[in-house]
Amino acid sequence: MAPQANPILLASWLQAFCSVILAGVHHFSRSQLILSQELPGLPKTQNMLKMNYLMFTYYDSTTKRVTTRNGYNPETQEAQERWRGRNTECQVWNLWIETEFKALVQAVNASSSRTELYYMQVLHTCDLDEATGAITIVTRLALNGEDILHYRGDQKQWYHTHPAAQRLAEKWNQERQKLEGMNTPSPQQCRFLIQTTAPFCAQKTAKPNVHLSLIPASQGQPQSLACHVTGFYPRDIEVTWERQGQTAEGEQQTSGVRPNEDHTFQIRVKIELGEMGVSPAEHVCVVRHSSLGETPLRAAWTPSGEKAAGNTYIILAAAVGILLALGAGALWFYRRRKASADSSSAGQSSASLSISEAKE
Repeated sequence: MAPQANPILLASWLQAFCSVILAGVHHFSRSQLILSQELPGLPKTQNMLKMNYLMFTYYDSTTKRVTTRNGYNPETQEAQERWRGRNTECQVWNLWIETEFKALVQAVNASSSRTELYYMQVLHTCDLDEATGAITIVTRLALNGEDILHYRGDQKQWYHTHPAAQRLAEKWNQERQKLEGMNTPSPQQCRFLIQTTAPFCAQKTAKPNVHLSLIPASQGQPQSLACHVTGFYPRDIEVTWERQGQTAEGEQQTSGVRPNEDHTFQIRVKIELGEMGVSPAEHVCVVRHSSLGETPLRAAWTPSGEKAAGNTYIILAAAVGILLALGAGALWFYRRRKASADSSSAGQSSASLSISEAKE
């Protein structure tokens, strides 16, 4: 384990654990980050609640206040009363975690020279299947980015994945009923949180934006097309490549759904163009998302760079043509004026000569 805390790894750790929401399944999560000490710009503890991956409340040890996010507002009286007690619950949890994890950290670091600087990541998840009403509860703990403990609600059992965490797993299994709700959410808590926040999340939708790019062949890799879809919510999405109305031949590689800085998501799907003679323009990226209704979004690749260059040439040619025409007109006008001036000047000279001759 790295002796230095790197809270940035929290996002990737959560991303690796979270799976795509299945149809008819609501996903609630509570993620917590605990540092051994406050760092510049980072509180000692953070607590985030998310429903279907949309954050709706946030708490940290610096402000000691629970705040709502993304426009969430508890509507029912029961929910309002519940949220009024969240500040106290979070403060109690922080005090409990200080003593509970301190011995665990010391045990994990005992086998090697480690500093006291550490970060603990805790992720509680509840999945509610609307069809069956079944609730799946899982909790995972990681120290400095390494998994050490996890809890399975179907077995009501803690398991250690690091030898130093064995004693804590045994202790929590013995005190399971007393600690329920503290180190793991109860089924009642999960059901309440999901039922009170799912309608709010259902109103939050964002349509996807699609960007296509052609990746040239290099180092033995064939030419490929990439379809980058971003800015969509909810998380469920289907992105495929088609050719002539059928699923395109060739290996399609996906980055998986990843979170953006806001509550939206992104995904990148790439297809290799290994077949000779197959034009990239024959391929279409097809996106299906709940925000689009029954009509999928279809984006065909076009050589935009060549188009831009072609348009530039046309504009330049037109500009040159206009300048040439203006130049020719100006030259004609100048010559005509010069000819007229010469003629007038010649007439005046002739008149002056005739007068002079007359005088003589």
